[in-house]
Amino acid sequence: MDPTEPREHTGPRGDLQEDEAFSLVVLSLTEALGLAGLLGNGALLWLLGSTVYRNPCAIYLLDTACADLIFLGCHMVAIVPDLLPGQSGIPGFVQASLAALRFFCYLVRLALLAAVSAEQCAAALPGARCPCRRPRHLATALCALSWALCLLLHLLLSGACSQPFGAPGRAPCRAAWLAAAALVAALSAAVCVASLLLLLRAERGPQRAPPGAFPRLVLLSALLFLFGDLPFGIYWLARSLRWRAPRRFHALSLLAAGLDRAAKPVVCFCLGRARGRGLRQPLALVLRRALGEDAEPGAGSETPRRGLVEETA
Repeated sequence: MDPTEPREHTGPRGDLQEDEAFSLVVLSLTEALGLAGLLGNGALLWLLGSTVYRNPCAIYLLDTACADLIFLGCHMVAIVPDLLPGQSGIPGFVQASLAALRFFCYLVRLALLAAVSAEQCAAALPGARCPCRRPRHLATALCALSWALCLLLHLLLSGACSQPFGAPGRAPCRAAWLAAAALVAALSAAVCVASLLLLLRAERGPQRAPPGAFPRLVLLSALLFLFGDLPFGIYWLARSLRWRAPRRFHALSLLAAGLDRAAKPVVCFCLGRARGRGLRQPLALVLRRALGEDAEPGAGSETPRRGLVEETA
């Protein structure tokens, strides 16, 4: 090798430049995914809000889309200072407020996913033969309870980590974030266990009948959570508790959270799309299929509406 040939930057400064370039690319992709997620979840909200659905699945989907829409709006603005360091001009209190609201929506979405996964799992048990016997307003009550409990935790975090308690190193703030970490761990375990039982029930049932569109949506949502939302939750809790995280994990966790929420509407519409009919299908009809309402317009006979879980036996 020629000694006069310039060497590559392998020192700390070269690593810093590589990290900055990596973060710039990943955060730019995150902004693009956030815009796509805003459009997709906005379409879901518009379709669900313009039509009154009696199916309880629509209530979960409506609340989830609302939480995702608020999350993505905060997410896209909150990462601007990381994307343009020193040039964003966003005040510090605005950044803190957006970060707190984003984590609140994260908790709400996780609680909703845990609730619907547990309900699907309970309805798929061998003894649950009639999903229509479920309480009429159970979905509405669970969604309202999820929002209320997450709001309570959000107020607890805001109160414990503000003046006069101060920084996250203080005891009240640290205890509040440890409680949030315990809640995230419990809800994540509930999602994983309920989805695994639902999958085993579908695969090892008496007739091994494939699950309906909405149970498949729940299973895919749990899978997206494991690879998308869970890394973001781990990063945010580690950041709040002042724990060390691997290098580049910050940007990757932000990208994973945006990817999860951008993929959810796409998965929903793909599950409701009828085979062999291409893409030229009414979105409202596609959404009805995804919610388990399989009746086709103009069909000679009515297809009975199904409950939360289609019978596997």
